[in-house]
Amino acid sequence: MKTIVCPHCGEKTLPKEKKIFDDAFHVKEVKKVCGFCGGEIAPANSGAEGVQGKAAAAAERLSALLGGEKAEKISFAPDADDGRNCLHCRHYIKHPFMDRCGITLQEIDVMGSCGKFEPR
Repeated sequence: MKTIVCPHCGEKTLPKEKKIFDDAFHVKEVKKVCGFCGGEIAPANSGAEGVQGKAAAAAERLSALLGGEKAEKISFAPDADDGRNCLHCRHYIKHPFMDRCGITLQEIDVMGSCGKFEPR
């Protein structure tokens, strides 16, 4: 490994990697820091094209190879009808042997839905 002079403390040091995690414990980014003081060290070859620039260029090359336009992004956000099943209804009665509707008192499928849905 290559030793460098830290811009923060002025000592010769070996840079170490510090991983920054997001809320789901996935690595969001990796930074180079000083081994002594922990100050962030800027990368020596920080070009204008970063990771996102490379990803955009790769997507353009793939689009040119396949001869099509970019597909629109698919949204997985819940809409108004999601969660409108008997399991989330106010009238749902949980029983160890049989699930029932509080209005009709009939056996129901918890993932089914009806017109009398009321949220809890």
